Amino acid sequence: MTMLKKYICLLLAAALLSSCSKTMDLETLDFDAPTREITAKVGEEIKFDLTGSANIVTFYSGELGNDYVYREGRALELFDPEVSFSSNANYGNQEDQLSVLVSTAFNGDFSPENVSASFDAGEWTDITDMFILSSAIGSNGNYNGTTVASGVFDLSDIVGPEKKGLYFAFRNQTIPGGKPTQWTLSQVSVTANTLTGRQRLIETKTGGWTAVELGTPGNPGRPNSSGSAVWFPRGNSPYPAYDNWIVTEKIDFSAKDIGPDMGEPIKSYADPQLGEFKYTYDVPGTYVATFLASNINAEGEVKVVKQVKVIVEP
Repeated sequence: MTMLKKYICLLLAAALLSSCSKTMDLETLDFDAPTREITAKVGEEIKFDLTGSANIVTFYSGELGNDYVYREGRALELFDPEVSFSSNANYGNQEDQLSVLVSTAFNGDFSPENVSASFDAGEWTDITDMFILSSAIGSNGNYNGTTVASGVFDLSDIVGPEKKGLYFAFRNQTIPGGKPTQWTLSQVSVTANTLTGRQRLIETKTGGWTAVELGTPGNPGRPNSSGSAVWFPRGNSPYPAYDNWIVTEKIDFSAKDIGPDMGEPIKSYADPQLGEFKYTYDVPGTYVATFLASNINAEGEVKVVKQVKVIVEP
C-alpha cells in the first residue's frame, strides 16, 4: 500500500507541474534501457544502464506482485483445496449420529423439502469416514466431551478441475428414545493453495451457516454465541428422532482477483535523469524486467516501454 500511495503522489505531482504549462507540447521520449539478456546470481546486484530522459520512470522487476504483465490486474488460481475441523462429543452414547457431507450439485435452496430431495437424489457425498471424530467414553459409559482435531481432507477430487462451488454440511441424526450425543464442531476451515501461499476461504465464524430441520422440529443445529463453533443440542428426554443439518454458504474455488501489480517508481518530475538503476533478485528464476517511462502534461501523455529478460541462477 505504501508503494501505491507513493505512485499516486508522483502522478499528482506530475499533474500539478504539467498544469503550469498547459500549452507546452509533449516532448518526444528518448529514454532507453538495455534489452540484451542478463544472467546473474541470487543476491547479486544487477546494474541497468539507462540513457535519454523522461519525466517519470517506473520499474517492474517481473516478480510476483511487481510484474508489468499484470499491471491491469491479477487473478490468483486456487488449487489443493482442503477442509478440516475439530469435534467434541459430550453426553449420551449413540453411535453414527454425526455425518459430514459435501455437495457440488446442491442448488442452494435450504427448505427442508429441497434438502431432503437433494440428498435422496444422490447430490451429497458422505465423507465422514475421512475424519477422526471425538469418541472418548467416560466411566459412566457416555461420551466425555473430549475435543479432537478431526484431520484434514483433500477436496480436489470433489471440486474437480472445473473448480466447482461446494457446500459443506454436518448432519445430526438421532434415534427416538435413545441417548443422543451433543456434538460441537469447531475450528472449521476450508483453505486452498495459491502462488502466494495458502488462503483461508471460510472458517467457523464466516461459514454463513444455515440450519435445516428434516426430522422433529424445535432443536436445530446452530452457531454458538461467539461464533467459534457450531453445535447440535441433545434436546430433552424423551428424545425424539432428530434429523438436523447445518450447512455453509456456497464456497467458491474460482480464481480470485487481487488487483493490479504495482511497479516501483524510480524517478519523478523533481528527480534528476537516471543514468543507471540497480536491483537484486532473491529467488532464482526467469524474469522480464520492465522500465515504463513517460512524459505527462495537461495535453496528454507519451510512454515508452523497455524490457529485458533476466535469468537469476541459484
